[in-house]
Amino acid sequence: MHIKWLEDFLSLADRRSFSQAAEERHITQSAFSRRIQSLEEWLGVELVDRSVHPTSLTSAGWMFRGLAADILRQTYAARTLIKGKQSLDAEPELVHFAIAHTLVFNFFPGWLKTLTDQFGPLPARVLAVNVAEGVSKLVDGEVDMLIGYHHPLLPMVLDPVSYPHLVLGHDRLQPFCVPDANGQARYPLPGKPEAPLPLMGYAAGAFLGNVMEAILLGASQTAHLRPAFDNHMSEAIKAMVLAGHGVGWLPQSCVQHELHDGRLVSAGAPHWGTTMEIRLYSHAHTPNRCAERLWQALAGAAKVAAAGG
Repeated sequence: MHIKWLEDFLSLADRRSFSQAAEERHITQSAFSRRIQSLEEWLGVELVDRSVHPTSLTSAGWMFRGLAADILRQTYAARTLIKGKQSLDAEPELVHFAIAHTLVFNFFPGWLKTLTDQFGPLPARVLAVNVAEGVSKLVDGEVDMLIGYHHPLLPMVLDPVSYPHLVLGHDRLQPFCVPDANGQARYPLPGKPEAPLPLMGYAAGAFLGNVMEAILLGASQTAHLRPAFDNHMSEAIKAMVLAGHGVGWLPQSCVQHELHDGRLVSAGAPHWGTTMEIRLYSHAHTPNRCAERLWQALAGAAKVAAAGG
């Protein structure tokens, strides 16, 4: 997915006209239409109702409109933080991060802000990845550090001596759905055999999808679910859950506002969820001096906190 696709979509949602939005984006209407279609194909849903005039959004489109705006705001904010106060004379040594997609939006901006408050500006470059891709890039030396989820049933295959880690925090994967008229879950687990719950699930190989499967396999009850949508991005699943299409397992960190506003509720008891660690992995002998200084500072702070606890 390209950031410009989100910018195109928000322009279309505002202008309600492909021609006006294309003019605002300084591209031809045909090229603009292809970019909107590419976004829809990437998400796996139709965002625009092309059968009416003026142009209108589908129900998924209206839900994604707010999500797209949030993603852009957080992306712009992260870019500003990451750039920091760089020297005009020469590019500083950068710390290259690979970060799990969900954590790029829901964890990294706040964590980086805390770091800059404690240690000063941190020149960094971020690559959003899935877990397997992030591990590969860390081992191959393409990045200095990896931030991702860890679950004991699905450990990262990394040598702890060569790639030490720190626990930065915790998150919880839990099923959520929209409430009914009484404020209760519209799609409560475990569901019924004769009326299985529509599942907004993860594409094959997605780490959070594997965690969800581990939860279901270890549950004391059978969950009656029917696959109705899948995507590798938790934010896309969140958009579908918010639109009322079904139940989906999401990190609690990415639905805090929706839970507070009552737009989402838990779809099941705590045993339908699990806690995950948020871990930072690094090279034990990185050649990047900036990354080494950062690791030493974080590891030292962790030792002080552990001794104080």
